[in-house]
Parts: sequence; structure tokens; C-alpha cells
Amino acid sequence: MTDFLTYQFLQQALIIAIIISLTASLLSPFLVLNQQGMIAHGLSHVSFTGLVIGLLFFDQPLLLAIPFVILSSIVIQYMQTSIKIQGDVSIGIVTSFTFALGLILVKTSSTFNVSIESLLVGNIFTLRSGDLMLSTLILLFTGVFVRRFYKPLFLMTYDENYATFLKVNVSFIRYLLAIITSLFIVIGVRSIGVLLITSFIIFPSAIASRLAHSFKTTFLIGIIVAFVSSVLGIMIAHPLNVPASAMIVMIYTFLFTGSSLYSKVKG
Repeated sequence: MTDFLTYQFLQQALIIAIIISLTASLLSPFLVLNQQGMIAHGLSHVSFTGLVIGLLFFDQPLLLAIPFVILSSIVIQYMQTSIKIQGDVSIGIVTSFTFALGLILVKTSSTFNVSIESLLVGNIFTLRSGDLMLSTLILLFTGVFVRRFYKPLFLMTYDENYATFLKVNVSFIRYLLAIITSLFIVIGVRSIGVLLITSFIIFPSAIASRLAHSFKTTFLIGIIVAFVSSVLGIMIAHPLNVPASAMIVMIYTFLFTGSSLYSKVKG
């Protein structure tokens, strides 16, 4: 514990983990409970290629990765809503193509010298102050979005047809939610990694829904679970010298198992 009071990089890692976890928990119920959780999984793989291309051509890879992932999310939404391709299929098509492209670029490029492992699992302990600023901005942006569109998002989560009947601009909000999710994924991948960033969106609502009896309670419990998991994950990962993202996911899994057992016993 004294390490966190002494070293600035540990304090920064803890703050970034909390910010990323809270951002994911704000998005979680509107994606998971609406069976849209896989779009985060797909976009995390898309972000791999976006970062690869950015690293090959720019000193700041996010300058290309962010618009690349946003464009991919728009394509996925367009395939679902306009071309009427099933959600999982459209995600699979875009994800498979972009991830394959990224692997080809890595294999054929002679100038790519970044560790693939760092992209896949991230390293929150090596992030800089700029990453803290970006993480804070996406948290604020997500918070404003959820606050502004909470009621339409709630209606769409449980009954999209009813939301349309009430003249909610479902298409616009779906695109906006996809874009914000894209921003979160791209920024979060740098610290959490391509393989695990989806877990941060899926677990809060998956755990909270087994403990709560209303959407609002699910929302609040998800935020608490995200905060606790990120703090414990960072504090345990550093002494053990293991990836922080992996430890946070292990804690999420432990809490999910416990909540499932509690729900079953309680009936």
C-alpha cells in the first residue's frame, strides 16, 4: 500500500483504471442488456488494426485509430439497420476483415517494432499523463451523453419498438452510442488491451443484473462493482507483477460467480 503513496506512476495507473472502469460501467447496461455487448468485442479487434496503421504512419497512432474505429462502428450499424444484416454477422464481417488486415500489415511491415503483446493485453503502468487526460475526457463525454439521453436509452434497452412508437430517434442514438463506444474502446485498449477491454463493458451489468431488481439499481451497482474491481485489480497486480487488466478481469469473474451463487440461493 505504501508504494501507491510513494510512486506517481502507480497513482496514475490507479486513477486511469478507475476512470476506464467507470466509463465502461456507464455504457454497460445500454449495450449488455440490449444484447449489443458483442459490438464492443468487435470494435476492440478493429482498434488493433487502427493502432497498427497509426503506428506505421504517425507518431500519434490515435490520430488514425480513432476515426478508423468510428468509421467501422458506423459501417456495422449501417449493415444492421439499412442492409438488415443480422447483428452478430455484421460485427463478424467487419471484425474479421479489419483484424486480418492488421495481422498482414504487422507481418509484412519492416518498420513495425511495437510489441504485439502490449497491444493485446495493454500495460496500464507505463501510460503517460496524456493518456490520463484522454481517459478523463471520454469519461466526461460518456457521462454527458448518458445524462442527456438516459430516458431514450432506457426505452431502447428494453423495447426498441416502443421507443420508436414514442418518436425516439432510435437510429440517431444507436449511431451515437456506437461512436462513443468506439472512442472508449480505442482509448481503453492502450491500457487494458485488445483481448480484455470488452470484459470491462460486459461484467458490470452481468454482475449487477443478478443482484438488482430495477434498471436504476442495476446501473448503480454496476458502477460500484467497476470501481471496486479496478482498485483491487491494480493493488493486487503490481506486487504480483502480472498484467493489471488480467487481474481486474479475474476479480470481475470472482464477483460474477459470487453474484450468480447468491442469486441462485436467494431464488
